[in-house]
Amino acid sequence: MSFFIREDPLTAERRIIASVRSRRPHIIREITEEEPFQCPFCAGNEALTPKELFVVNGPSGWLVRVVPNKFPAIPNMHDVVVDSPNHEDDIDRIEHLDKLLWTYKERMVHYYNQDGVKYVAVFRNRGVSAGASIPHPHSQVLATPFYPSRFLKEKERYERESTDLLGNFLRKELELQERVVSVSKNFVVLMAYAPITPYELWIVPKEATSSLVFENKFEELAQVLKDSVSLLKSFLGENLSYNITFQSAPPWDRDYRYYIRILPRVAVFGGFELETENVIVSVAPEEAVIELRTVKYAKSTE
Repeated sequence: MSFFIREDPLTAERRIIASVRSRRPHIIREITEEEPFQCPFCAGNEALTPKELFVVNGPSGWLVRVVPNKFPAIPNMHDVVVDSPNHEDDIDRIEHLDKLLWTYKERMVHYYNQDGVKYVAVFRNRGVSAGASIPHPHSQVLATPFYPSRFLKEKERYERESTDLLGNFLRKELELQERVVSVSKNFVVLMAYAPITPYELWIVPKEATSSLVFENKFEELAQVLKDSVSLLKSFLGENLSYNITFQSAPPWDRDYRYYIRILPRVAVFGGFELETENVIVSVAPEEAVIELRTVKYAKSTE
């Protein structure tokens, strides 16, 4: 079937899956050539950024730096996390990724202890198409005095149905095995059932953990995240643009299960999406998972 409609299992938002659209001609390309500039995030250029708020050091210098965002969405509530001193690093190549994930947790704890903060968003943009303004690997942490709409929609369903929505969905996915990409001791990687972008992946903890604040299995989670990004890049290209979001509840809200979304930016929204706020996805999840499983098998036999 080349056309069907799916509802997001957590928000009930509708997605139109129209695989035939993937055969449309595409002439848009991402410009990857960069104009020469002095990168403010590279090691040795620390004076080009505001004074650091938090730092993780290694034997040869800093590994992760957190600085105030020079152009904050909300003043004093918006961090830039410099993921690595190496300008060429990406998630799948950062050796200290567990420490980067731990840094996210520490910054979430910091902001949740501030008066008036209701939600802390952690996200990473890679590539021009994903909204990254600087190519050096970095993430952002943004605290808000309100709950974002996606979280509110999810919470409404959690409360209305009085059950672990994502846990129930995870159990069904593990039984069906139609969209499971990989399974580790404590995490499952799924092809999103009703994706926003083609090849959208979800990393879901097996244990009902409501917030990244309560996570402690960072070495394992780092490996799962590395493998997932590496797999996508093996199929979609090394220069892949993507977003990573951490869908995580505030620590006082335990009726939730956090998860991580990896959203490859291989398509752009058109007029229909902007007018109706409904998304058309050009690759069915079941087709996408077969493609990634094939790449995964090929990588394992190299």
